[in-house]
Amino acid sequence: MQTAAIAYRVADFLKQHPPFEFMDVADLVALVARGRVKFHEADEYICWQSAPHAALFYVIQQGSVSLWDESATPPVLRDIRGAGDCIGLERFNGAPANLFSAKATSDVVLYALYAADFEPLLQRYPRAGKFVVAYSTVTADYEAPGERPYPHQIFLSDLLRDRAPLHCPGSTPLQVAARLLHESGAQAIALTHAGAFAAILTSGDVLKWVAAGASNPRQPALNIVNPESVTVSPSTLVSDCVLAMAEVGAYAAALTSDGSPHSALQRIITIPSLTPAFGDHPVAILREIAAAPNVASLRALNERARAWILDNLSAPAAADWLAAFSDFVNRSIVKRLLALLHLDQAGQCWCFYGTAGRHELLTSIAPSIAIIGTSPVSPSLEAALAECGYLSAEAPAAAGLDEWKDRFSGWIRDPIRREMYRSRPFFDLRPVHGPELAFNHLESHIRAELAAEAGFLQLLANDCLANLPPLTFFRDLVVEESGEVTDTFRLESSALQPLADVARVFSLAAGHPLGASTRTRFEAAAGLLPAQQSIFHEAAGTMSVMLFHQARAGLRQRTSGAELPLPLLSRHDRQVIKSGFRSIHKLLEFTASWAWLEAV
Repeated sequence: MQTAAIAYRVADFLKQHPPFEFMDVADLVALVARGRVKFHEADEYICWQSAPHAALFYVIQQGSVSLWDESATPPVLRDIRGAGDCIGLERFNGAPANLFSAKATSDVVLYALYAADFEPLLQRYPRAGKFVVAYSTVTADYEAPGERPYPHQIFLSDLLRDRAPLHCPGSTPLQVAARLLHESGAQAIALTHAGAFAAILTSGDVLKWVAAGASNPRQPALNIVNPESVTVSPSTLVSDCVLAMAEVGAYAAALTSDGSPHSALQRIITIPSLTPAFGDHPVAILREIAAAPNVASLRALNERARAWILDNLSAPAAADWLAAFSDFVNRSIVKRLLALLHLDQAGQCWCFYGTAGRHELLTSIAPSIAIIGTSPVSPSLEAALAECGYLSAEAPAAAGLDEWKDRFSGWIRDPIRREMYRSRPFFDLRPVHGPELAFNHLESHIRAELAAEAGFLQLLANDCLANLPPLTFFRDLVVEESGEVTDTFRLESSALQPLADVARVFSLAAGHPLGASTRTRFEAAAGLLPAQQSIFHEAAGTMSVMLFHQARAGLRQRTSGAELPLPLLSRHDRQVIKSGFRSIHKLLEFTASWAWLEAV
């Protein structure tokens, strides 16, 4: 690097690869000015595990480098890196020494750059800093550049700039309150009691009252409102407000000074007031689903919901709340179908299980449905789900409560002969419609059976080790632990499934036998085993990353998203996912140790 021309040539190469692509050329030229070119022959070591970092870190210009964990016997291959990849970036994430030994797999040309010159650039270029973090840990907060803020990033206090809320006493005659709504042009009015907020009367409430016969217009306005009011604070995210309104079917929410119904009312949040945060509006979609006149309308609304989810799927951090919204969509469509097809019979408890039971179904795959009840099920439901635009719709698994108890007893007491490994998704069972008493009885029965069969958890944990993540991505190929090479990343079987399976084991150990999201289960595991909480927190972040990529691919291609062609992933995507592989390996190694069973 003795001439300015060579410095610019190196800078041009770096500019093609992250994290350098996020930096100005002038800064790159200055970075390489003190650098040097190094050559290593095949099988020659570049750096050694546990050795203190040298002053230089490396960028591979050509050739390939393998990373080895030499603390194991025999040494274990952990990664393979090629042109544009870096060696030694973990120092910028706090690692005091080399995490692995690096060895040239072929003849290798490296650009050696001074770490002291590079570190200030990570502060100047935040996107470069996020990429470097991904070399050591799973990061779920990266997103496409130049995008607008998304609902999971916007606080209500930053969005709402409308007038002070309209209000009147809850004892005000309904006719008078309706006139106030009409004359003001507002969508909602706050009702008070003894000067404090009590409820919200919306134009939708008045329309429902009229549709029901409009009796006694002089009754107190408080009589016809939704009894389940939603109150939120200014620091509430728009996404959380949407989910809270969807939970109770509210047309509006009250913004109070601290989020409680007893504090000062500041604003009334209606669907139109949230519209600036969205292209479409998620609550409006749910309201239209609830009133859809036929299956064709439900199909259009389902497609509209999936398009909206994809549009707002800006980053892995958005996957969790969008999965919760998708669950509202799925539940609402199933409930509406039951009403349209006259399948809703007394005493039946309708449940989701598997991915849908865990609130993790973002694509157009039909939710897996189970029924606790003895009434026969019409074969038309799966056909109707397919007509609504769902893929892979299957008939519900229906049985009476006693039969469900027998099934779970068999899986727990005799897991090998009863092929428990095929039935693990039923341990994600969650009620979504109908009376829940039968479900509660079933859950209590399962909890008692688990307490009586201590060895079941060990066997279930052992089954989790059947699916391993790939070793690495190299160029445009996926390198499996077995040495197999393919151009397709089997995301579901090699990443999502082991995460969900392990989380289920720890959830059972914590005494929560049935449906919960994988993230919620990892949070429970962190509480159960606080000394290992870093493993569970990183696994939860990995789950968000994998769900994000599954949903984005599945919604774009109208598939399950179970398999992902590697060329669709950016370099940043690949690096974050590769960090996820390390997280899954740590989780599986800890699960296989069995020592944790003695601590629970």
